[in-house]
Order: sequence, then C-alpha cells, then structure tokens
Amino acid sequence: MGSDFVGNTAKKNLRAEMKEILSLMGAEEREFASHKACVSLIKSELFLSAGIVLSYMATGAEADPFRISSAALTAFKMLAFPVCAKEGNEMDFYFVHGAGDMDSFLSQFSKNRYGILEPIPYPASKLSLPPVRAKNILVIVPGLAFSLRGGRLGHGAGYYDRYLSDLKLKALEHDCTLSLVGFCYDSQISRAVPLEEHDIPMDYILTPSALVGCRKNML
Repeated sequence: MGSDFVGNTAKKNLRAEMKEILSLMGAEEREFASHKACVSLIKSELFLSAGIVLSYMATGAEADPFRISSAALTAFKMLAFPVCAKEGNEMDFYFVHGAGDMDSFLSQFSKNRYGILEPIPYPASKLSLPPVRAKNILVIVPGLAFSLRGGRLGHGAGYYDRYLSDLKLKALEHDCTLSLVGFCYDSQISRAVPLEEHDIPMDYILTPSALVGCRKNML
C-alpha cells in the first residue's frame, strides 16, 4: 500500500509539473513542434509499413498528430480514432474515411463529455481483431509525460492502459505487429516516469527532435 501511495504521489506531482510546462507554450510553438514531429514519423519505415493507424484528435495543449492522420488517409491506410464510453473508463477505436474538405471530414465526429472530438460510433466502423485486412498497426498515443525507456504518464483515467492491454493480447493472438508511439513535445520527456503494474510501456517515443526506439534505452 505504501509503494502505491508513493507512486500516486509521484504521478500527481509530475502531472502538475507537466501541465505547468504545457501552459507556457504558445500556440505557434506547439504547431511548429507538432508539424516537425509529424513529418519525422511520416518519413519513417514505421509509418510507411503500417496498414492501420490509430490516432487521436488533440485537445488543449497536446501535441497534435493531425498531419499523421491526414497522411494516413492520403496513403490509403485505415485510420481510426478513440471513442470513450459514456459511462465508466472503457474506450474503443472507430474508423473514419477521407473527405474532400475539412468540414466533410469533421462531420464524422462529435464532442464527448470531455469536449474532445471523437468519431460517431457506428457499429460497422469499430476496430476489431479479426477481421482487418492489415497486419501492421501503428498507435499514436498521447500523454502528459514520457521517458525514453517507454514510460508514459496519462491524465489518470486509465483509458489507454486498459485498451492497449487488451489490444496487445489480440494482436499477439492474431499475428499482428503492434507499434505503440508516445507522442509529445521535447519538454514532456522526463528522466523517469512513475510506473505501476497496469501501465503499458511505449515501443517508441516521438518528439520534434527524434523518433526513438525504447527497447535500446532499456539496456
């Protein structure tokens, strides 16, 4: 119990620190940093080989993966975004399609209880394994802080940890390659991120400076 309390306190302190750091970033700085990071990933083999991209709609000061999402549609990859359950802490991903203009694209979304844009959850568009026609799945994961060893600190609701834990098991069962990419600004990189048993580590960390594989940093 003591170790859990220490971990929760450390997480609370780091969340407060990162929220303060993000509040000091201007809109232009965030846009430039997000663009630079997105371009880096789009050029990588990790993105080029992916058949399915799970992205998110940025809110507040989050690093914005919109250019990655747009590039996925342009490259005819399958693109999905998260939908949070109206009650509880469950989440699923739903596919969207390309559209001729931004208004048409956004017409596929509505705001959830947190004010975040998410796809209108038509049952036929829900991601499930199987069946999907692509085996390489790239997941762009938001967070408040990351470590280069793959640690991630979210907002505390646990949506991603629950979903990714289940997705990793299904990907293994159906012989899919799953790559988890933590996406953030350079200022959100922490030397260490407090982890608990249920926390899901990232395979890569993407910042404006670099796309880093986490496994080599475990050595």
